Amino acid sequence: MTKVAKVGLLVLVGSSMLVAGANQMKMYDIKSGKIEYEIKGGGEIMGSKMQTFGKKRVIFDDNGAKNLTEENKIDKQDVMGQKKVTKTHTMTYMKSNMIYHVNFEKRRIMRMGNMGAGMAMLMGGGQNMKQTGEEMMKKMGGKKTGTDKVLGYTCDIWDLMGTKQCIYKGIPLRVESNMMGIKNTEIATKAEFDLSLSSDDFKLPDFSVYDMEGNKLDRSKLDTMDTKAKTDMAKDMDEMALKKEAFAKAKRDAGIKEGERGTQAQQKQMQESMMEAMLPRMKQEVMADEKMMRFGYECLSKADTLKEANVCNDKANAMGGEPEEPFDDWSPATKKEVLGFLDQYLNIMLPCVKKAQTMKAARQCMPQE
Repeated sequence: MTKVAKVGLLVLVGSSMLVAGANQMKMYDIKSGKIEYEIKGGGEIMGSKMQTFGKKRVIFDDNGAKNLTEENKIDKQDVMGQKKVTKTHTMTYMKSNMIYHVNFEKRRIMRMGNMGAGMAMLMGGGQNMKQTGEEMMKKMGGKKTGTDKVLGYTCDIWDLMGTKQCIYKGIPLRVESNMMGIKNTEIATKAEFDLSLSSDDFKLPDFSVYDMEGNKLDRSKLDTMDTKAKTDMAKDMDEMALKKEAFAKAKRDAGIKEGERGTQAQQKQMQESMMEAMLPRMKQEVMADEKMMRFGYECLSKADTLKEANVCNDKANAMGGEPEEPFDDWSPATKKEVLGFLDQYLNIMLPCVKKAQTMKAARQCMPQE
């Protein structure tokens, strides 16, 4: 919890635009669902005969922000009498801005950032990715050609680059492709929506988890890591949007026309205008943690062991804000340092920040080294 305070203060003094509460990523216009698909395909190309069949299941919650996809597929190929059979089993769990890819053959799971989600949220303003997706399909030449029904659900038919999709509230219920004589279909055979789901529905195999650098991760800490990554991405998205808005206003206030760089004096005026425009939001960010900090100070004052200190940390995390990792040390010296910082933050820096009417005044709230 002390790190949150330090970060908050650095945000203010360093004039970074970190704004909490970015809109939840929304892929579908349905909160939750379970869908089962049948996969079929085949054809002949240059003397090679191909056949594909398999099953697929999709489970999602939070309008698609949590999405688990598992696929079992068999591909058969016959090239001039030489037959080959390939079996694949894949599972991918998208948890907001993180992705877990399961490799059943190697019995390991790879954890990586979901760059596509971040880009889509940025391009779509962080609001409705379904709408953003439709706009992107149109830009790529896709057309909505009509409607159809799959399992009784009326869906829109989209035609793009040889692939037809029947999409219900953002969810593809049927996908058909025909490329170079190879036809493939993926059609929903069962669909249930607006269900009550639990963490067990998104349970991954009991394999070791690694990051992109090959480092083995502690599975017991993954939820904390994911929550922090989600918070960081939300702040990044809000920061970009806020900077863009403040930049446009500051440019207008400085009298700089579109396409022009402006004089040195205008550039300085624009920078000062941006700083002052951001002050209310940055003050709000810093002061938002006050309740958590006061609780932390009172709780940690009574904590004499590492276990007691981490109980305080867990309770503070439950109050909201950016989650903090557990303490790994709670010696008398560490306790004195932490309480000393919290006392200074709550009784000196925070009141000073509240009174500040300008960025210059806010900067002076930071102790000079």
